[in-house]
Amino acid sequence: MRLIAHPAEPNHDAYIRPKEVFPLYLVIVLLLLAGLIYVGWRVARAARDARPKSRVIGPDDDPEFLWRLGQGDDTPKP
Repeated sequence: MRLIAHPAEPNHDAYIRPKEVFPLYLVIVLLLLAGLIYVGWRVARAARDARPKSRVIGPDDDPEFLWRLGQGDDTPKP
């Protein structure tokens, strides 16, 4: 018994066509872009929060002012 070898037939369906993978590339690019935007937002927020905040001291927070209140009036009366 003799086996007959057939030449390989080209199977064009085995290859992925660019129009089939374009949506996948688009999804990957959008995910990467969203990730970069998120990382940039977090870095900007962390930099903003790390800055020293200037604090406004009101009269009730000023120890000197509170001390002077307890001392009475030092101005001479006419």
